[in-house]
Amino acid sequence: MSVPVRNIALFAGMAALIAATGFLQSWNVALTILQMGLISGIMALGVNIQWGYAGLLNVGVMGFVAVGGLAAVLIAEPIDTEALSAGGLGLIAAMLVGAATIFAAIFAWRSLPQGWLRTLGLIAVLALGYVIYRSLFAPARDADEAIEPALRGNIGGLGLPIVLAWPVGGLLAAGVAWIVGKTALGHRSDYLAIATHGNSEIIIALLKNED
Repeated sequence: MSVPVRNIALFAGMAALIAATGFLQSWNVALTILQMGLISGIMALGVNIQWGYAGLLNVGVMGFVAVGGLAAVLIAEPIDTEALSAGGLGLIAAMLVGAATIFAAIFAWRSLPQGWLRTLGLIAVLALGYVIYRSLFAPARDADEAIEPALRGNIGGLGLPIVLAWPVGGLLAAGVAWIVGKTALGHRSDYLAIATHGNSEIIIALLKNED
């Protein structure tokens, strides 16, 4: 299949503008523009596939982008050994308890018979898991944030090459997408739009407000 001349001209013009920015201004600026253009192009392709081909209105793209950014921090950020020893293990334990609570709730919902017993069992599992999670998370968070909170206040990442964050970001985004899709894809497209928008706002609010 031949590529239209117009498309080749547009790409060549864009490449010339980026190169001119590098030569006349700064290569850091030029590479930043190229990076943002590639990211926007990938997001546009994803929206086109979901909405244009499948007819699914997804307005939570930025939430999935934020998950990818979180993966980059978790993988590539240097480890803060002092903060890790102060509250890191407690934070990790709290995250594991939170994940175990979700799996336990799913198991309870599937195994218990329908009716009030299933509802009470699900509420009991979630409430108990939340209490244990908070009992582990709160003191670990306070101990972690007591170490130069204005400069650090977190345990950092794994200190690994940033290229490893790409598959990890994909896995995290796929996990969030599975949760949203599992609850919303059985409804009409406007319900998927509401669910994905809520997911995006929750993730962005967490990243903006969690010290």
